[in-house]
Amino acid sequence: MRESDAPCRLFVYLAREAPTGVVLRRGPSDWVRMSIWHTDTDRFEHGQWLKGRVYERRCDVSADGSLFVAFVRQDGGKGSADSWVAVSRPPWFTALAVWLVGGTWHTGGFFPDRWSLWVGFSDGAPDIGTVPAWLRRTPPRAIPYIDGTAEWTDRTVHFNRLLRDGWRLTENEASRTTWERFMPTTEARALLMTQQVENFGTYGGLYAVDYALRKADGSVRPLGRATWADWDQRGRLVLARAGRLFGGSGVDELELIEDFNDQKPDPQPAPAWARDWPSPTSS
Repeated sequence: MRESDAPCRLFVYLAREAPTGVVLRRGPSDWVRMSIWHTDTDRFEHGQWLKGRVYERRCDVSADGSLFVAFVRQDGGKGSADSWVAVSRPPWFTALAVWLVGGTWHTGGFFPDRWSLWVGFSDGAPDIGTVPAWLRRTPPRAIPYIDGTAEWTDRTVHFNRLLRDGWRLTENEASRTTWERFMPTTEARALLMTQQVENFGTYGGLYAVDYALRKADGSVRPLGRATWADWDQRGRLVLARAGRLFGGSGVDELELIEDFNDQKPDPQPAPAWARDWPSPTSS
């Protein structure tokens, strides 16, 4: 399959305390777009395009959905650095704070809780911009999971984010992991995820991810390969496959929510409000 004939790839980050999510749309391979998904109404705000590589497993959204932290690599870069960790306001990539890295051997960042940010095994101040006092920096090793495999750059943020969001790690090998997450409203149903490192033959990345649904009677229904799946904030099964988002109550009830495939790169500057830190939420 030629990339020009292939669908885009979608990766989703659901806010934990608001009915929103951030969608990263990758494709062509050197372009990515950020969108906001209002999961209560299935309305979308399609935002900024960035020409570069955003490492999806090293990114995260804040609890209220107001901030996004991303690991970015871009030819030409910022001065002498071609990669960095940046915090921005969805659906825009324009950075409020930037930590220059200069290589891809870095973990990225995530939000351990509502008021804190972790940006890797370093506690330095940002190289560009500032961080407001209400957003605390989590110490480098004060995180639940620290990976010791060759895949630590991708697994550290990704695994901490999954564990924080209610996933349970049931098998942990260097090249294969399995996870489960119960439906928020009942433990009678669970979403199962298997992640396999495949160096060749996986379109769109290094990892092949397969999902399945375990029902109350213990039977397992395969969902097949997808770039992302989860339970959304209202307990709906949601899944991204072939550049499209689907949602429903089960395997046989999945309906199309949004098709991202027809979008074309159209980079635009961020509005003024996206260049300032938001006020902290009190909820």
